[in-house]
Amino acid sequence: MLDSGALFTGGERAHCASRPRPDASLAGLFAAKEAFVKALSSLGGGPAHTFPEVEVVHGPAGQPRIRLHGEIAAWCAERRIAVELSISHTGDLAGAVVVLLAGAAGAEPTSHGRGTP
Repeated sequence: MLDSGALFTGGERAHCASRPRPDASLAGLFAAKEAFVKALSSLGGGPAHTFPEVEVVHGPAGQPRIRLHGEIAAWCAERRIAVELSISHTGDLAGAVVVLLAGAAGAEPTSHGRGTP
């Protein structure tokens, strides 16, 4: 069995545990992280990072957001990369779409952490 700590932060695991279908929520978060990594590859991939450094957090109305940690956070901040995220899950399926706005004028960079959830 895969150690969920290799993929998810404590905050992500706690959020999903509080949901009616924790496994579906975890699948949605995994899809979001995978979508971010694939979108980032179109910009050259960025520095090495792990999935916990790409954290999915939720705003007051439940909207998902990406919070970056470590070198990937600094790399994206230097390039003024803003991240938009949408997650969907139903039944046994989960999917996510990530759009990166690189160097967009007036765009605020994505939420960046420095190792703290």
